[in-house]
Amino acid sequence: MSTNRAAIVTGGAQGIGRATAHRLAAQSVAICLVDREEAQLEATAGELEAKGAHVEKVVADVTVKSDVENMASTCLSAFGRIDVLANIAGGAGGRHLHQIDEIEDDDWELVVNLNLKSTFMGCRAVVPAMRDQQYGRIVNMSSSIAHGRTGPVGTAGARLVYAAAKSGILGLTAQLAKDVGAFGITVNAVLPWLTFGDQGSRIRSKFEALDAETRDRILSNAPLGRAAEADEVAAAIAFLASEDASYISGQGLPVDGAYR
Repeated sequence: MSTNRAAIVTGGAQGIGRATAHRLAAQSVAICLVDREEAQLEATAGELEAKGAHVEKVVADVTVKSDVENMASTCLSAFGRIDVLANIAGGAGGRHLHQIDEIEDDDWELVVNLNLKSTFMGCRAVVPAMRDQQYGRIVNMSSSIAHGRTGPVGTAGARLVYAAAKSGILGLTAQLAKDVGAFGITVNAVLPWLTFGDQGSRIRSKFEALDAETRDRILSNAPLGRAAEADEVAAAIAFLASEDASYISGQGLPVDGAYR
């Protein structure tokens, strides 16, 4: 498979990241696949390579500066350029916390670092290469929860912290788009609602672990009557990373089935 573009996909081993890597690879984009789960990373890389994709694997924790810098340098070494950053890695933490006074400092730092700080560091790591190229596409992962949500916490973990971090990503996206537009770089975000990856993926497993009443209450809020599939969100990410989106920048695109 010939390629003339290269993409970094964080959180690429499963869920939306895996689906995004498959979408981009199908467009002949070389993939620098990044995740902290080595076994799952190897499995997804194998799937892509079986389809003829050029894949470089990077085991990394996106909250660690040296890992993020290594991610960018590995992509440059392997492919000579960084055209796309799909900043997908994130999470809401493992504790279900509903009220603000339940949230400890460690909960705040974990979720903010995993989402907002990691997005900042990923962007910071790739912008110099994109600026030199006078070209780049950055797509960040926000969430419909950035606008707040009522009802059960569900899969959102430390929901208040998660909402704050995902809202911060929208501000980062809007400002960075203005700061780097002169260099041919676009920066956008997607705002998914509840999204299921492949069987056994993290969010699907968390949802399936909820009691039936809570699952029904969550899905009853969906105008389309269901959660999104990872590939439906990946389609929006691939669009924003494409030439068809060349004049779209600084935007947050809801992929939520009219949930909001």
